[in-house]
Amino acid sequence: MYLKTALLLALGASFGGMNTDSGDQNFQSYTQAWHAAADAQRPMLVVLNPAAGEVSAGAAIDVEALRHDSEIGKLLGDYVVAEIDTGTEHGKKVHELFGSKALPRIVVIDAAQKWQVYRTSEHLERTALKNVLTTYRSGVAPMSLEAASQQLLTPGYCPNCRRF
Repeated sequence: MYLKTALLLALGASFGGMNTDSGDQNFQSYTQAWHAAADAQRPMLVVLNPAAGEVSAGAAIDVEALRHDSEIGKLLGDYVVAEIDTGTEHGKKVHELFGSKALPRIVVIDAAQKWQVYRTSEHLERTALKNVLTTYRSGVAPMSLEAASQQLLTPGYCPNCRRF
């Protein structure tokens, strides 16, 4: 786990760059995006796109086009966005570190840059993508029912030892 993070940080120092578009940034380097997200304490949206000309399950996700959508563009402002071309040397290494899943792939990383709170290689329609971006915009994964029930239990709780 820590080795993968260290490798990504080392890779970012030598590969990649960023594009700016009217104040919004799309990073082409995972490492630069990771540092920007950590500094801003914002969640990170990672878009792993197939290389141009590569046959994949779906077409590449055009982040610039998403920024032009009024609702989705506004939601993207809550994220640091890394758009990774897996056809580059840096992109290939990042894709491997994410488990070499089917492309294109969307991953949301929490604001602390420690956990993948959402990931999919499925095609997301506009409404589904909007729901994902809305759900994770705080940078915290919604608590599962199991986790919530664990918080309610006090340490040492034993139903057989209850006093009435």
